[in-house]
Amino acid sequence: MSNGVYSALSGARARTQLLDMVGNNLANANTTGYKKDRLAFEALIDGARQRGAAKGVNFNRSAEGYTDLRQGTLETTGNPLHVALEGPGFFKIEGQGGTFYTRQGNFRLDAEGFLVSGAGHRVLGANGPLRLTVEDEVRIDENGRVWNGEAEAGRLEVVTVNDPRTLEKRADGLFAPGAETVEEPLERPTLVQGQVEASNVNPLEEMTLLIEAHRSFESFTKVFKIYSNVNSKADELGSLG
Repeated sequence: MSNGVYSALSGARARTQLLDMVGNNLANANTTGYKKDRLAFEALIDGARQRGAAKGVNFNRSAEGYTDLRQGTLETTGNPLHVALEGPGFFKIEGQGGTFYTRQGNFRLDAEGFLVSGAGHRVLGANGPLRLTVEDEVRIDENGRVWNGEAEAGRLEVVTVNDPRTLEKRADGLFAPGAETVEEPLERPTLVQGQVEASNVNPLEEMTLLIEAHRSFESFTKVFKIYSNVNSKADELGSLG
């Protein structure tokens, strides 16, 4: 089979991955604190790699995906339990299987009075999960200290990590620490009560990517069909000879 067939197939597959990624970003354009995903593409074009792993075939493949952690805009909700991080850092969340990080600050109280994330995971303070009693008398200062009425209920635990690329993206806006992740407490975080961080997805940018990926997929599909027809004709001529 012609090398062009393999190249076209790998190119179409890579664009399918891109279409799936962009579709997921668009679906979460209005999700609080969502961080968009990205894919980078590369071709196996140097001679040594083609003769080796690629066996002479110029594959177009997607590199490892990554998450764009740039901050989204801050939106005012007026809810005293909502809090946005301005600048670096993550909230710490107690989830199933361990501790996670998130930028989603759309907190609420559960039936037991614990401060939880939008998905129901308990929010961690410096001394463990935070528990409140009066929702409408909650005050959170820019350093993360939480007052419940006149009493200080604790302080939101805000941390940074040594390398955000070591984090593993999970559902519900959570990030799991990887094997090489090292966290450090953020001594002077900047928190804003009554606001949340919006998704960092730009719908117009994603729609442009979607159109480009779809056109590219169609082009690779057409090339694949052309090479397939050429190979079929070559097989027919070979059988006649």
